[in-house]
Amino acid sequence: MNKKGRLELYVGPMFSGKSAHLLAIAEEYPKALILKPVFDTRDGSFLASRNGIQKKALSITKWPDIARYSSEIILDEFQFMTAPYYQGNIIAELESFKNSGGFIAVAGLDTDYQRKPFSVVRDLSCIADDVVHLKAECSVCSHPASWTAKILETGQRLQTGDQEMYQARCDRHWSLPR
Repeated sequence: MNKKGRLELYVGPMFSGKSAHLLAIAEEYPKALILKPVFDTRDGSFLASRNGIQKKALSITKWPDIARYSSEIILDEFQFMTAPYYQGNIIAELESFKNSGGFIAVAGLDTDYQRKPFSVVRDLSCIADDVVHLKAECSVCSHPASWTAKILETGQRLQTGDQEMYQARCDRHWSLPR
């Protein structure tokens, strides 16, 4: 009999604590393989949270061979796990890992700054055992925020940045960049 694994997906806008959730899970699973897309260079080779906590992470562009030696995987910034930044079928690879009995915790933005869903995140939600929707605090009114707003238009959908480029916004205060 095959043992079934588990996949937990944490989604929400920027500044909603997704990485902090993954770091808390990493404390529960100290032997977990921590992964992040090579596209995200903001914190070097670390999974880091705005609360100052960080853990070493492996930056990847394809499924790592070392994953076969792990029973737990933590993966951040999942919205970047798509071509041309990722080579392979990350959904199939995570599903295979889960079906072999592995535990996976994944976090990422569910929508972009235009409020359009990231298809790779949407597709992963279909095989997740739990999808947890996190909220941030609206940078305008402090109410719960479900959206990421880009401050200035750059013409790029996938772009790393922080408070200099993005803000969390509620329905009332979300807008496209000027």
